[in-house]
Amino acid sequence: MNVIPTVGDGVLFINIFTVRPENQQALIDCMREGASPDMPGLISAKLLKSRDGTKVINHMLWESQEAFARATRTDPAIAATRQRVHELIEAAAPDAYEIIDVK
Repeated sequence: MNVIPTVGDGVLFINIFTVRPENQQALIDCMREGASPDMPGLISAKLLKSRDGTKVINHMLWESQEAFARATRTDPAIAATRQRVHELIEAAAPDAYEIIDVK
């Protein structure tokens, strides 16, 4: 099962992309093609799309900030995907989140 873990289990990166509706599926396809489930340090990744066609959310859980930084510095597939993503989007709102429990 691919769920958000409890406190202290990695760093959650969420990027909210704003797109034109005609580019939403192309962005999803681009990100799927550039994804590699066996990247060292990547625990899980999900994409969500808005029903109105204007947003795509990329949700990635990494073991650590360092694992994410290492992958984005060294993986040529990530660099190529990022370039294509920037051609398809209108705006991006990325951030890293620490996981906390609400109880």
